[in-house]
Amino acid sequence: MNKALLLIMMFVVSWSAWPQDERYFRQLFSGELSKSNEKVDAKKYSYFVHTPYYALDLNQDGTPEHITFVKKDNEDWIEIFNQDKVKIFSYRFENKGYDSDLFRVELKKLGPNTSVLLMYYYEGVSKYINFQGTSRIYAITIDNKDLKTLTAFKGPSFFDEQKTFKGHYHKRNYEVYLDDLNKDSVKELVVKHRNVSTVFVYLGEGKWQTFNQ
Repeated sequence: MNKALLLIMMFVVSWSAWPQDERYFRQLFSGELSKSNEKVDAKKYSYFVHTPYYALDLNQDGTPEHITFVKKDNEDWIEIFNQDKVKIFSYRFENKGYDSDLFRVELKKLGPNTSVLLMYYYEGVSKYINFQGTSRIYAITIDNKDLKTLTAFKGPSFFDEQKTFKGHYHKRNYEVYLDDLNKDSVKELVVKHRNVSTVFVYLGEGKWQTFNQ
């Protein structure tokens, strides 16, 4: 095989392995994201990058845990580590297109014995025939300050943007907040658009129940 043909084959292989989300590679090369040296899941990934480790005291014991958002090829994950940087929890988001991102995280008190980590996740953009971009709320609950109870919940969409090939465009923003509607000392997760609300009641042990108003 001559050298020219070999170089062409190497270029094609390299290009086909290029990940879908180029923005994360730009951040990786600029130093905003760092490549992990730890062993990842048994599945083979072409690339594995993560944000910095953010400190949050999830169980309120005075020692913060560490949270990071991870890109593994076209998969998006949140991973939680204890103070010794040992992974104790991971959860995969469900993306719908390119440029997906976890753009906001809030640690809130849900009730006397429960905290909740609210995660605002942009599911990505799809541009097949129509343009569409959506965001979804996810929640991780912690009961009785016990990290073994960490449980993830996939909530509803709270942002929707669409543009059809015929030129029709709409954008919907929803309110997302916690409120103790039934006065039982445990707050509900409310997602509201105009006069329509979807209420998520926490039942304990990572379980939620949905009501529409």
